[in-house]
Amino acid sequence: MSENWRLAKHHLAAGNFTVLQDVLGGGDEFDCQIVSWFNDGKFADEPELLAEVLSCACMLGRTDTAAFLIDRGVAPYAGIKTGLAGPHYAASSGRLETIKMLLDRNIDLEVENMYGGTVLGQTLWSAVNELSESHAEIIELLIDAGANVEPGTLEWWQEQSVPSAETKQRVLDALRKNSAQ
Repeated sequence: MSENWRLAKHHLAAGNFTVLQDVLGGGDEFDCQIVSWFNDGKFADEPELLAEVLSCACMLGRTDTAAFLIDRGVAPYAGIKTGLAGPHYAASSGRLETIKMLLDRNIDLEVENMYGGTVLGQTLWSAVNELSESHAEIIELLIDAGANVEPGTLEWWQEQSVPSAETKQRVLDALRKNSAQ
């Protein structure tokens, strides 16, 4: 067993996704290695590990690798060992291009993470607690794609202290637009 494969198995099982990317030499090397391992059949007897690879790719914003895996049958929500699946991670981390790819593949937007949050719920929480520049746009896209906005979300959002006034307003506008429909 190669050292990188052994380390990959360890870091994926532990949810050390950023460390794994670094071990493999950065983003492009991560992509090449995952695709190579997939094509070589390394994941054939490791479906849980493969599912975590998808979650890892989504969290890291490795959109092409995530798309590659989904297009080859990896379920978007299968890798939830760490409590969040790929779509939750992409939203939480503010990975706009990854979210767009997931929406293009018509993923289910209502699957909950271990905390009971959907992709939209995770993004709203992250916009308050771990703000990324792209959270407002991701929230707008999710709402436009039909994500269920739970009753009381508009009121909850109005009470939140959001680090960005622009994000606060854009999300407020999206939530108001949704409630008017």
